Amino acid sequence: MTPAGSVSQDAGSPPASTPSEQLEQGFRWLRFSPGLEAAYRTEQFRDLLGYLRVSLALLAALILAVNQIDRAVLPAISSVAPRLAGIGVMPPLLLLGLALTFAPNAAVWYPRVMAVAMAVALVVIGWVVLLTLELGESRVFVRLIIATIAIYFVLGLPVRAAVTANVAGAASFVAVASSTGLPAVEMQHYVSMLLMAGVICAVGAYALEHASRTAWLEARMLAEHALHDGLTGLCNRRRFDDHLERAWQQGTRDRRAIALLFGDLDFFKKYNDRYGHQAGDEALKAVAGVLARHARRPFDMAARFGGEEFAVLLYDASGKHAAQVAENILREVRGLGIVHEDSVAGGVLTISIGIACVQPEQGRSAAGLLQLADQALYAAKDGGRDQARVAGPEYEQMQTGYFHRRMFEGGAGADGQ
Repeated sequence: MTPAGSVSQDAGSPPASTPSEQLEQGFRWLRFSPGLEAAYRTEQFRDLLGYLRVSLALLAALILAVNQIDRAVLPAISSVAPRLAGIGVMPPLLLLGLALTFAPNAAVWYPRVMAVAMAVALVVIGWVVLLTLELGESRVFVRLIIATIAIYFVLGLPVRAAVTANVAGAASFVAVASSTGLPAVEMQHYVSMLLMAGVICAVGAYALEHASRTAWLEARMLAEHALHDGLTGLCNRRRFDDHLERAWQQGTRDRRAIALLFGDLDFFKKYNDRYGHQAGDEALKAVAGVLARHARRPFDMAARFGGEEFAVLLYDASGKHAAQVAENILREVRGLGIVHEDSVAGGVLTISIGIACVQPEQGRSAAGLLQLADQALYAAKDGGRDQARVAGPEYEQMQTGYFHRRMFEGGAGADGQ
C-alpha cells in the first residue's frame, strides 16, 4: 500500500507526445515517423497550394516569353532543337504540375510525378546545352543553372525529391559530355559550375525544410498542449467535447455504438483536506495513467473532465465490454494503494463510474449520452461508491437535468446491457 502523497511517478506520467519525441530525437535526414511524415506533407502541401499554383503558372508563362526572345537572340537553339525552341521542355511539364495540384490526393502524387518530370527536363536541357556548346554558344548553359534553382526553391518539392531530380540531371550531363568532343577543360568547368550550383541549392533547401519541419512540430506541440490537461496529460474538456461530437457523427454513419465511462474519485475533497493539494495532484496523475491504458484504440479517448472527474470514451463498444473495462479500472485504481483514511470505501483511494452505451442515430445526441452516463455515476455513488453502474435502456425517456435512478440495476458486473 502506497503512503499518501508518495504516488509512483511512473503510474501517473502521461506518455510523451509524438511531436515532442520527434523533436528530441531529431530528423537529420528530413524524415519523421510515418504518421507524422504523412501529416506534415499533407498540411504543408495544403498550405503551399495557392502559392504553388501561381508560381507554376507564372514560371511557365515567363519561360515561354523568354523562349520567344531566345529564338532571335540564340539561333543555335533553333538549329539543334527546333521543336523545343518555341515552347521549351519546362513549360509543358510545369503545366502538368499545375494540373496535378487539382487532382485527388495531390499531396501524394505531385512530388512524385514532378520529381520524375524535372529529372527528364534536366536531361533534355543538358542535352541541348551540350549541343549548343559544340556550336560555340555558351550562353545556353545558364538555363541549366536556372532550372536547378527552380527545382529546389520554386516547385514546392521536398529536398529529397529535388536532390534526386538534380542528381539524375547532373549524371546525365556528365555522361553525355564525356561522349562529346567538348574539350576536357571546358567540360570540367561546366560540370563544376553545375555541381556547385546544385550543392549550394541543396544546402539552402535543406536549411529551409529543416526550419519548416521544426516550426511544424512546435506548432503541433502547442496545439496538443492547448488540448491536454496540464496536470494529468490526458485530453482536456475542450478536446473531449470535440472528439465526442466527431465520434458521434462517425458512429451514426457507420452504425457503431459508443460507450461512455464517467468517473469521479470518491471523497476526493476529504483527501485534499487531509493530505494536501500536492498529494492530491499526484493521486490525479496516477489515476489518469490507469485510465489512459484503457483508451488506446484510435477512436477511444481518456479525458480529465474537470476537478476529480474523468471520462473514457470507447468507440464501437458494447455495454458488456464497457462494463468489463470499468471493472478493470476499479480494480487498478484500488491497486494503486493510495492511502485515504477518510474514505468509507476501504481505506484507499477509489473511483465510482457511471456507464452509458448508446447507438447514435436520429433523435439522439452526444449530450444525451453524457447525461445518461452522469446519471449512472450518481447511481454508483448512491450505491456506496467504489463501483460501476450501467445505465438502463430508457434513453428515450431521459430529460436533461432529470435523474431517474431506478433505471440502474446492480454493479457493472451484473449488467451486460
